[in-house]
Amino acid sequence: MKVRKKPLPQPIRADSLAQQTCSILKEAIFAGKFQPGEALRELPIARMLSVSQATVREALNLLEQAGLVVRGNSRRTTVTSFTKEEVRDRLAMRVALEELAFVKAGERMDEDGVAELDKLCARIADAIQKDDCLKLTVADMHFHQAVWDLAESPVMVKTLVQLTTPLFAFMSVLHATGLHDLGKGKPHEALVEALRSRRPAAIRAAIRHHIEGSYQAFLDSSTPSLDALVKSEELVLVPPQR
Repeated sequence: MKVRKKPLPQPIRADSLAQQTCSILKEAIFAGKFQPGEALRELPIARMLSVSQATVREALNLLEQAGLVVRGNSRRTTVTSFTKEEVRDRLAMRVALEELAFVKAGERMDEDGVAELDKLCARIADAIQKDDCLKLTVADMHFHQAVWDLAESPVMVKTLVQLTTPLFAFMSVLHATGLHDLGKGKPHEALVEALRSRRPAAIRAAIRHHIEGSYQAFLDSSTPSLDALVKSEELVLVPPQR
């Protein structure tokens, strides 16, 4: 018996409404327009963006998967606010994975790869000069993801994206709220030089130094979480380079 094929629905757009909504909300979180611990209510957001509540709900699910929001049993959704313990845990895992990713990238990187990273370093420097915290965060994320891609390990890349996206948002919030001086960040050129050396020990040392100090001032502060830090208006600066 011949089976009649059922017609397929219209092709799904690559960038759905939920994904667009997710991108808008993600940028707002990174820009500090939504504060850590702040509630995100579906109906006001739906009205503001002229989309359905179902679309907003799906977008919030995507943000939850990215670790940028927390959804409680009461269906209340809030922007993620990390405690010191959560930051320490993510940092420990990030350092271990980024060491591995950067060493693998160093083995595979050619001059084209170096040129691409140099361009991203220039974007980071330009964002710092213009005091543009959102542009800085985006350029910073692109730099690290470019290195991860060179490692040619899709599973590791996916894990790092899920692990580090909230940490990048964490730093972006500090930048946007004036609790972190953009000019005190660590230069990425040192990472490029370590990668060019192709020496695993030098690469591991460079990425570990780059990551760990960025959050130390918060970990050493008296505040228990990011939302408490923002509310306390306690100035947190990355220690100057020696």
